Amino acid sequence: MRFRWLAVLPALALMAAGVTACGSNSTSQGGPSGSAGSQIGGKLVVYTPNEQNMLDALMPAFKKATGIDYQLVTATTGELYTRIQSEASNPQGDILFGGGVAQAMANSKLWEPYVGANDAQMEPIGKNVGGYSTPYQADGSCLLVNTDKVGDISITGYADLLNPKLKGQIAFGDPTNSSSAFAQLTNMLAAMGGASTVDADYTSQAGWDYVTNILKQTGGKSIGSSSEVAQDVAQGEYIVALTYEAQAMNQVQAGLPVKVVYPKEGAVYLPSGVQIIKGAKDMTQAKAFADWIQSQQAQQIIADATNGRPLRADISLQQGMTPLSQIKQLTEDSDYVSAHRNDIVAQYSKILASIS
Repeated sequence: MRFRWLAVLPALALMAAGVTACGSNSTSQGGPSGSAGSQIGGKLVVYTPNEQNMLDALMPAFKKATGIDYQLVTATTGELYTRIQSEASNPQGDILFGGGVAQAMANSKLWEPYVGANDAQMEPIGKNVGGYSTPYQADGSCLLVNTDKVGDISITGYADLLNPKLKGQIAFGDPTNSSSAFAQLTNMLAAMGGASTVDADYTSQAGWDYVTNILKQTGGKSIGSSSEVAQDVAQGEYIVALTYEAQAMNQVQAGLPVKVVYPKEGAVYLPSGVQIIKGAKDMTQAKAFADWIQSQQAQQIIADATNGRPLRADISLQQGMTPLSQIKQLTEDSDYVSAHRNDIVAQYSKILASIS
């Protein structure tokens, strides 16, 4: 099965985990799918790379709607994948909430098959992928510029990042460990590859030459956490970040001296998903979360409180969000990226090792 989305939208030790039990036991007006129903109860162990403001906005509402207690284990996407793989014979988590759908489908053996109850209400980019992944929002790659530090340097897209004045002033994550940084990597290849077909951009010399030059600009330095990438620019440690829209908008709406720049060469919008971990101990609760995250309630919370782009057809975007019609968009060949993710990461790592 092919799944192509238009861009409309060493062993791991147990990592430090944020563990909380939240919410109240009050009755709800909606069940897991957003329709009237009784409380489900029980518990859910949530593995997630998502930023805290999204978790604060969504998880208590999920608890209230379903009566399900939850435990959060937070880490980078790469760390969570390693953890899920290491726990495959005895799963300790129930769902992975966050990260790109392409990466999830490249690791489909980790997931329990499930199609959520609200799949029919979703935009095309928000419909279930491969029988495993439940999309809930679209993430787009962008640049975040510190307006106090940028001075007269023009930054309108990827090409401008090669300005010698920006050497050592670009914050970038680790594509081997962060789904948003990997999305930026493939976005750069698609934008700068210059090939006649989308999949050829990921192997083109021009695209990888650009990545090499960007890594020279950063001095081979990467930042482990996707939230740190944007925060470091907002705090003035760098001039510009390669980041993603929701995290960038968080900094803008916090009143910090930054602005979002959508690359003039084009931005890719891709879905983030929820996957149920194969053999999850709390299967009923895991399926309830996959249903709820696509409910009208959850999707409106994403729009109103998280700076994300919800994928349900009947949801209004937050005021101030740049319409997609005003952003040049690129198409990603997501099935190619899923199938060749390890090759792309290996090429990136080879270049990084030659620079560091």
